[in-house]
Amino acid sequence: MKRTLLALSALSLLSSALAVTVKGADGVTVELGTPRRVVALNATTVELIYRLGQQGSLVGTDVTGTYPPNKLPSVGHWAQLPAEGILALQPDLVIGTADNFAMPSNVKTVQQLRAAGVKVLVLPASDTGGLDGVKARLNLLAQVYGVPGAAASLTRSFDTTVQAVKANRPKVAPRVIFLYAHGPNDASIYGTEGGANDLITLAGGRNIAPFKDTKTLTAEALVALNPDAIILLERGLEAVGGVDGALKLPGVAQTNAGRARRIYAVDNSVRWIGPRLPEFALKLARQWKADFR
Repeated sequence: MKRTLLALSALSLLSSALAVTVKGADGVTVELGTPRRVVALNATTVELIYRLGQQGSLVGTDVTGTYPPNKLPSVGHWAQLPAEGILALQPDLVIGTADNFAMPSNVKTVQQLRAAGVKVLVLPASDTGGLDGVKARLNLLAQVYGVPGAAASLTRSFDTTVQAVKANRPKVAPRVIFLYAHGPNDASIYGTEGGANDLITLAGGRNIAPFKDTKTLTAEALVALNPDAIILLERGLEAVGGVDGALKLPGVAQTNAGRARRIYAVDNSVRWIGPRLPEFALKLARQWKADFR
């Protein structure tokens, strides 16, 4: 009996030693032991947990959490998260980002999860803050899992890649527009907020959209802006039929970018700012350095 009590006492002390208190971006403090069943919402949250080597704790994600390739159960669309579907996975922790949880239907979902006794950690938004925002979320997750060394190593790799990006930027910053396209007759110009803008800036370009939000593409607007380079998501470029198809979008062929066929495809996830931002920027910087010199 004495030996059993000593063992239980040791386990209690170990559990206490492993417990951490983390304050989320919503101001709510979450006290955690070692998480064992985590539902990670938002593609960048999943990626960061993998980068920290803690993917064994994941039991579910939303439709965006597909990278690295995995077989995690999906609880549905990121903008309409169902509390019932998340609870069915029996998580001891749900982690998402402020931009995901700010969606009107998701605000209620967070309330329902907490009312059911599930701990919910809200990370800073994944669509603002650039690479500093990625580092902030990384460090919070490192606290959750007790792996500060892994976060420090990853941060050093970010900084190394950023140095390579700076060395490969074109001497003259191209004037850039990001088109978000679903098909030949459905495209918008993205403004100066979000991951695409951070990618353009980091890679050495200048986003010339004269607004912050998103506006429907018109030929008049694009010709007036006359960008040197146009970027689209990979799936967007595919949806419009490649570079030849992009040249048929309103006004594109009448721009400097269109005349020189300087149309670039970027990863589909860039709207959310994740740990691959420096890699994406390095690729784009090298392309621009070759094309604009």
